[in-house]
Amino acid sequence: MHRLKPQASNNAGFSLLEITVVVSILLVLGAMLVPTMMTVIANARLRGGATNLSGILQGCRMTAVKQNRTMAVHFTVISAGPLAYVKDATIGSPSVSSTDPQVELGAPVSLVSSLSGPGAPSVALDNTILGFTPQTGDPSFNPRGSPCSYSGGNCTNYGFVYYLTDSRPLGKSGWAAVTISPAGRITKWFWNGYAWAN
Repeated sequence: MHRLKPQASNNAGFSLLEITVVVSILLVLGAMLVPTMMTVIANARLRGGATNLSGILQGCRMTAVKQNRTMAVHFTVISAGPLAYVKDATIGSPSVSSTDPQVELGAPVSLVSSLSGPGAPSVALDNTILGFTPQTGDPSFNPRGSPCSYSGGNCTNYGFVYYLTDSRPLGKSGWAAVTISPAGRITKWFWNGYAWAN
């Protein structure tokens, strides 16, 4: 009885041509997927900024009702990007402190007052879409939870709009908005390239 000895194959492993083909396919797939992934990440950051802003606005409204006084949301810019914080509306020139309720909108998201730049929406959120003419100043909420513009002890009822945009390395900038109706309804909007959708 003879045992058969396994013979070494000359075809073990991959050829240089096979490895080159696989690496080429991976490079093509990577080149196609990287821009898509960057857009997905940028959209998530923009949506996160809009969600954070709507959250701090709702928090300000609840604080005003709970404490039975007029509260305001103010905006500033820090190294990490735009920051929204809540203060008593009667404070003359408020500056942010570590004890204030606050939220970062996140860089590279920017809070802007007008629609301009690459990819900017062609339609503003105005009376024709919202049903009210929005203001863009710092919003306040009175003890009943209604939004208003506070000045000199008076709190005049208004609706508000805030636009958010980002700077993207590839393609057009993304756009979002947060609105407050005169009745106090807070809505997030996103520009899809053709129209505002919420």
